[in-house]
Amino acid sequence: MPQDQWPITSNRIKIMKASDLRRALLLLLLLCGVLMVYFFSQQTSRLTIPHLSGIESSIDSAALKTDVRWSWLCTKNHCEKIPLATGTPMQSLSTCNMLCGDSPQIWPIPSGPSKIGTEALAFRVNQLQLETTVKESALAYLEQSFAAFNDNVVSYMKKRDSALTQIRSDIDSFLVKISVVQANIIRLRMNTDESYNLTVNLYGKNLLASINAYTVFGARHGLETLSQLIWWDELDTSGTLRIVTNAIVHDKPLLPYRGIMLDTSRNFISIPAIKKVINGMAANKLNVFHWHVSDSQSFPLEIPSVPQMHLYGAYQTDMVYTAQEVAELVEYSRLKGVRIVIEIDIPAHAGNGWTWGPQEGLGELAVCVNAQPWFMYCGEPPCGQLNPENQQVYEVLERIYRDIIKMTGEDELFHIGGDEVNLDCWEQHLLKNLTSTNYTDLHNLWGEFTLKILHKLERANGGRKPPYTIAWSSNLNMGASDWSETRELISDGYKVILSHVNAWYLDCGFGRWRERGEAACDPYRPWQTVYLHQPWAYDPLYKSHTVGAEACLWSEQLDELSLDARLWPRAAAFAERVWSDPKINPDTYGIAEDVYTRLSVHRDRMMSRDLGVEALWPRWCTQNPGMCL
Repeated sequence: MPQDQWPITSNRIKIMKASDLRRALLLLLLLCGVLMVYFFSQQTSRLTIPHLSGIESSIDSAALKTDVRWSWLCTKNHCEKIPLATGTPMQSLSTCNMLCGDSPQIWPIPSGPSKIGTEALAFRVNQLQLETTVKESALAYLEQSFAAFNDNVVSYMKKRDSALTQIRSDIDSFLVKISVVQANIIRLRMNTDESYNLTVNLYGKNLLASINAYTVFGARHGLETLSQLIWWDELDTSGTLRIVTNAIVHDKPLLPYRGIMLDTSRNFISIPAIKKVINGMAANKLNVFHWHVSDSQSFPLEIPSVPQMHLYGAYQTDMVYTAQEVAELVEYSRLKGVRIVIEIDIPAHAGNGWTWGPQEGLGELAVCVNAQPWFMYCGEPPCGQLNPENQQVYEVLERIYRDIIKMTGEDELFHIGGDEVNLDCWEQHLLKNLTSTNYTDLHNLWGEFTLKILHKLERANGGRKPPYTIAWSSNLNMGASDWSETRELISDGYKVILSHVNAWYLDCGFGRWRERGEAACDPYRPWQTVYLHQPWAYDPLYKSHTVGAEACLWSEQLDELSLDARLWPRAAAFAERVWSDPKINPDTYGIAEDVYTRLSVHRDRMMSRDLGVEALWPRWCTQNPGMCL
């Protein structure tokens, strides 16, 4: 029994008369009824989360030690490190960074006008309260978003004391008030309004943070920004969180599709590791997780109506994504403001996992599977392409598509693959079957295959074509291996999602993993290259036809042990480019000092949230802003 509850003793029950007991019960029921009427009559929902992870523990023995040798002084819009001498005001680097300079320490930087105050106050995490007028599904979304916001704030605390009331606070209350215009929208679509306005104001000793948004997704972004206006002051021995006393932020994204593509077929990556990717995306306001789940190497996804796919295609039995796990991951991501688009790459990049056709009486579903010498049939080993002449292939694909749509609930965006089709593979297969003379150009066969699978996709989607059907650019649709050729696609009327290999492929630059062929898209793309890539700046057609962009991470030389460091902070640099697209100086084509400072601050923020972020530079540069550029 909890220690704060009083037991009802049997002695007191025995001495009560029956009539007294009935009257007591009647009064209790009446009181309950009055309370229920009162609560239901209220149109405002308040949520307080007093018990947060780690708070109830005693003082963390591993807390960072306070370094009192230095102080930082805001000079000419950046923080200058000075020795701490008698009479020198003591200010931590974190507090100095948050209050110094013209740019707010928010990542991605807001797209609209923003003004952040230069004063801060201390507060206790258990003072946070949510107030909102939204109801039902939207209320549940906001409550869970607020809980995630609380967890993020708690993660900043280097020391956690169970005696919360003894920690210093400059205020009596910290209210987060959220209003949403279109509360009925709880799933992301391409036209979903993700904008928000955030204000922070101090009224006497009461702090009010107001977030106004059209949808819960904009409100979630507002909470993320609010969490970035909070920091831990490492020089305050009382264990203090701080926040600016006033702020105004107007913000909305540049592109509706802001994605990360992750390949989990070359090397299996567990669901917990993928959830960390989603967490990082939420911290950077990215909203599409493009899941390249299968390739010629493996097919690790459970398809309930075609169980042979993962039974034949998974590396081992514990390296499978079950349909239930996918559905749970979709919901987890939705609450983080991220939608999941699953890609089954076809007709190429389809080998292992497709070999069960003859045993089931369906014939060869794939050809050139594991063929040698591999370089004659595909771009990298092992090879494999679907058999375009086998009608059973299209029936299997319809079942796969139907299950994916059911698992993800995603009927607006659908990726059909289309990457690196090798016509030599098909030609060898057709020659063997004496049908090669039916085609003067095998591109026609590829085109027929694509039309057939689009018909099957429509059937799988309840007779409706997904509004956005996505395919990799290729020589079937004018070819775009180099990003400058994308204009040809735009001129032909295609809407484009940009994922240019020379800037936004994050797997490049780690050397060869095989002897034959290039096997690596050298060189390494540092975060500065990712950040400076701004293709729509040079051609007005890009602005009207670009619906999104994504950074890609292929996994030939990657598993979850190195996943975080390959993504972050480079994917964060990408996120700012596609969210607010800050101006770049055309004369120097360089990156301003405040970007380095903001990204360094954001790296610390992400690391506190358990993301393994690659170092930007020597720590000396962090402690001496502006002196390493």
